[in-house]
Amino acid sequence: MNKFYLKNYVAFIKLCNQVRMAHPDNHYFMTDRILKIAHRGYSEKYPENTIPAFIKAIEFGADMIEFDIHLSRDGRIVVIHDDSIDRTSNGTGMVKDFTLNELREYDYSFNFGKGMIQIPTLEEVLELSAGKILLNIEIKNCPNNYAGIEKELVETLTKFDSIESAVISSFDHHSLLRMKGINRNIKTGMLYDSLWIKFREEIRELDVYSLHPGIDSAYTSELKWASDAGYKIYPWVAKSRKDMDLLAGTGWVHGIMVNDLRLFRQ
Repeated sequence: MNKFYLKNYVAFIKLCNQVRMAHPDNHYFMTDRILKIAHRGYSEKYPENTIPAFIKAIEFGADMIEFDIHLSRDGRIVVIHDDSIDRTSNGTGMVKDFTLNELREYDYSFNFGKGMIQIPTLEEVLELSAGKILLNIEIKNCPNNYAGIEKELVETLTKFDSIESAVISSFDHHSLLRMKGINRNIKTGMLYDSLWIKFREEIRELDVYSLHPGIDSAYTSELKWASDAGYKIYPWVAKSRKDMDLLAGTGWVHGIMVNDLRLFRQ
């Protein structure tokens, strides 16, 4: 954590201590207000970005699932985090170099011992989630730029009547602009892990619905400004109850991404 974030973090800790003294019985976490967001599904206990991880997140009571998308060689939207299949499957190679059928030949159980698990398509996730859970879909457009992925995504969401239940996020802010150009009603989320001088200007220009800061970037006055201005704040990724309490204690966080959903019950 650099000096800029450390200074904000220390100030934030002091604020939390003041709140604790004023409300000693308050656990600082309101599950009726802060969304329980399953990062890559229930990825602590099940293979990330797979149907089992999403099913278990729904069964646990998550409010939203976060997952990542790429395009296969034959133009199908598939759900996987990395731009290669090396880390999460028993195969090797870049996602963009395989057709969907070829990607389906590999096991994505990610050493969890859950048996053969195939890579999911976006359509399968939308069919599974319909009417059950909100969606946070991250377009993985870096370093590979998937031409046309935004158009394909909007068409698929429309087909499954999922526009209202989805937030589309990306580190590629040009991709967010393209999403808005296709459908102004799409809710977009700006992913980032550090602040910059024209932070507020870019938020306004992108016309986003939500901000998705890395956890080290969540303790700043800029996010209080954003929350006061009506933007939703969804930090990633809390890995301890201390993280959860600190984020909830800000008063400007609307949802928290976690790998381990049990943190919401501790």
